[in-house]
Amino acid sequence: MFPGVPRRCARGPRSIVRRLIPPQRYVVDMPALPGRFGPFAMAALALLLLPAGADAQDTAQPVARATYVTNHADLPTARAVRTDQRIAIDAQLDEPVWMTAPPVTDFWQYDPDTGLRVSEPIEVRILYDDEALYVGARLSDKDIVTRLVRRDGFANDTDIFIIYLDSYHDHRTAYRFAVNAAGWRRDLILSGGGVQGAAGLGGGDASWDPVWAVKTRIGDGEWFVEERIPFSQLRFSPADEQVWGLQLERKIRPLTEENVWSWTPSNEAGGVARFGHLVGITGIKPGRKLEMLPYVGGRAEYIGIARNPDVSFTNPFRSGSDYFGTAGVDLKYRVTSNLTLDGTINPDFGQVELDPAVINLTAFETRYAERRPFFVEGAEIFDFGEGGPSLVYSRRVGRAPQGDAPDAAAYSVAPGTTTILGAAKLTGKTPSGWSMGFLNAVTARERASWLGADRVAGRFEVEPATNYFAGRVRRELRAGQTVLGVLATGVARSLEGSPLQLHARAFSGGVDFSHQWGNRVWEVQGLFSPSLVQGSEQALIATQRTSSRYFQRPDADGLGVDSSATSLAGYSARVAVAKQAGLWRLGGDGAVISPGYEVNDLGFQSEAGRFKTNLSGGMEHTRPGRHLRSWSLTSSAGLVWNYGGDRVGTDIAFNGSAQLPDLSRLGGRLSIRPETLTDRLTRGGPLAMAPAGYSASVNYSTDGRTALSGRGSVTYGTDRSGAWNSELDMSMMWRISTLVDVSLGPNFSRGFGTAQYVSTVTDKTATSTYGRRYVFADLRQTTTSLTTRLNATLTPLVSFEVYAQPFISSARYERLKELAAGRTFDFSEYGTGVGTLSQTSTGSYTIDPDGVGPAKAFGLSNRDFNFRSLRGNAVFRWEWRAGSTLFLVWQQNRSGRLVPEEPGADVGAFDFGRDARALFDIRADNIFLIKLSYWLNP
Repeated sequence: MFPGVPRRCARGPRSIVRRLIPPQRYVVDMPALPGRFGPFAMAALALLLLPAGADAQDTAQPVARATYVTNHADLPTARAVRTDQRIAIDAQLDEPVWMTAPPVTDFWQYDPDTGLRVSEPIEVRILYDDEALYVGARLSDKDIVTRLVRRDGFANDTDIFIIYLDSYHDHRTAYRFAVNAAGWRRDLILSGGGVQGAAGLGGGDASWDPVWAVKTRIGDGEWFVEERIPFSQLRFSPADEQVWGLQLERKIRPLTEENVWSWTPSNEAGGVARFGHLVGITGIKPGRKLEMLPYVGGRAEYIGIARNPDVSFTNPFRSGSDYFGTAGVDLKYRVTSNLTLDGTINPDFGQVELDPAVINLTAFETRYAERRPFFVEGAEIFDFGEGGPSLVYSRRVGRAPQGDAPDAAAYSVAPGTTTILGAAKLTGKTPSGWSMGFLNAVTARERASWLGADRVAGRFEVEPATNYFAGRVRRELRAGQTVLGVLATGVARSLEGSPLQLHARAFSGGVDFSHQWGNRVWEVQGLFSPSLVQGSEQALIATQRTSSRYFQRPDADGLGVDSSATSLAGYSARVAVAKQAGLWRLGGDGAVISPGYEVNDLGFQSEAGRFKTNLSGGMEHTRPGRHLRSWSLTSSAGLVWNYGGDRVGTDIAFNGSAQLPDLSRLGGRLSIRPETLTDRLTRGGPLAMAPAGYSASVNYSTDGRTALSGRGSVTYGTDRSGAWNSELDMSMMWRISTLVDVSLGPNFSRGFGTAQYVSTVTDKTATSTYGRRYVFADLRQTTTSLTTRLNATLTPLVSFEVYAQPFISSARYERLKELAAGRTFDFSEYGTGVGTLSQTSTGSYTIDPDGVGPAKAFGLSNRDFNFRSLRGNAVFRWEWRAGSTLFLVWQQNRSGRLVPEEPGADVGAFDFGRDARALFDIRADNIFLIKLSYWLNP
């Protein structure tokens, strides 16, 4: 056991401690406010805060406070000591060699009384040998709060000890190792330098799962941590003498206290650049270079197979009970101490959580989060600028095949995802500040089988063989305060003889930069990104007509579909400047996206042909006051024009948030949208008017560290046309025991739209809308869902998780109508204002737009719908040896629609009881998986 520190800090109530050590905080004098702060008290609250908050920050006089060091060389230093003695990772800390390491004991509060001495003593010692770094910590704690959580889960309601290692010493990247007294651990890679927070960092890449060891032990009024972090899991320079960045952090749950070793005031820019130094490490190597993670797996599918009523035979391709086996391997090879090659052959992601159900009635693609570990780990290197285009959206790799079965097919079978034959990723950083990342993936040519009504069989291509590439190089200067980067991507498809009308080649990339000054308070950043796509004339016509650009718009100035084009080029650029620390925050940016810019082959893009500008400003007070722990007030104004000079977007927003003394948070937002034009409403038709409107939201969250916690938000919006929408979104977490927690996330939304797009009908007599009729409807939609998660952590290495999401959505289309003229929001309703409308017994419509006039009648299907879905999975995870895992997975999916032919069906009407009961009447598709991996480090 570490000597030299009292066994526990003798202290009485917090008030007594504060008499002995007067609290040196910036006091905010405010009149007492009765009761809880309501959303409409925020403005008055701000007026009360502004003078006191500003004066307090100007007049505070620190006494017995940590010194704010601005010179990086003067930040604190810790020394690691080499050992030849074997260290047993048992949290006993009884090896004599621990006593040779200098103790680190000089810790300070980051929150709530920033700069004061910590309330409970902390002692940390660091050793190393040829293979690993060893960290021992003794943490005095009168009221230890802990519970077991699965690896990489959240345990913010417990006492936590964290070590950060900037082994590159680049002042921007860090490895984070967090533990609590029960043995929970969460490891992350943090990048970008950070700005604020106890260590100046938030978020991070939790998919990084290094192989390291930790044990914890609870004693009498204290707990102990012993860690072994192999050098093979870190990246560092090849220098014989190492200097690393180091930060140590400790969270004391009962005191709501955060302690750090290298202290930065809470209102100043923090982050990796504010880490102290770890010295004394010499003569180390990266360890064993090769890691292998082979796996074997099996899958059993029990799926309902729909029967085609137009033929007399059943589906010959699937029996409804099908079995599959698979095997593959992940590789990691350390080329040098700071350069790593990752590879995967036939990766399997069956243990990954399912995507949530959504109903998308827009013309734009839904973006889903990446959850596959190979693509998530290290993905931050491919981030391009801030607020810029997303050039690498890895969900494109292994996507669902894009081809459709021929019309003559009675039955067909196609793979749900494209097979990834192999992928490799080279990432690292040089001692001189160069970061790099290169990703290459090859996907298979996918074919599907079909059978016609005449029993004639065939095969058709649904996805071509494709190569995806992304390369990133970034140079960091001035201790990470200036960053220059280059990114390039390429997609090449083998389309020879293929019926698919896709881009044969697609290239994008660009340069980006960021520059900080004034002790990293100010930052300017920018980017420039060109793009080029090539393909057949049919593929390029489709690209020009996509929802992001609509070149076919009849009133578009300088735009039009070029039916002979076989390539399309464009660019995007953005410049932004911001003051990102201190009481006052300011920001402004401008961006341009040319009409021809296209990055969706490997990236994600939903708009083109835009000029955008935004200004923002506000106040952020981070030091606890008498009535508030922190608060912020901001406002912003944004304008958007298209390439024809039409203003197609204006948004004026006001935001406020505050943290109350009980650690709950209250926030609100008001967004005002003046009347503008829109070039998206008619989906390739003429400009229309977008009515003025507003939206407002209020959110509240409780202290997330309590056994029962939650958050909720209410949103309401409306515009001058009478359209409105409202949403209630909640999340509740119940920590049933130290091993089990349950979370519920109910969501309920309702809305009424006055211009839901239905269809476009060609009609030369519609002269006011350029020879086409743009059909719309009023839309009444109700959607509800309940996202449920149960986590049971039996030991630090064994966990069981359940995810389920029932989802119900209904919509009714009313008052079919057409746009009366371009650049307006005027409509002519069929059957009332113009023409005739009739409905058949099946719900379809026949519309004659001008009655006895020359216009031809046309038909529309009934768009009303009622969709029910229940999807979920259960995952048992056992890390049965270091780095090796057994997964047992059960996935279930139920989905169906209410059809007009059902007795008593009222399609489009929301009936929660009926629809909830119907969820369990839908046949379930069940998939069972087993996956066993074995980590090798030869």
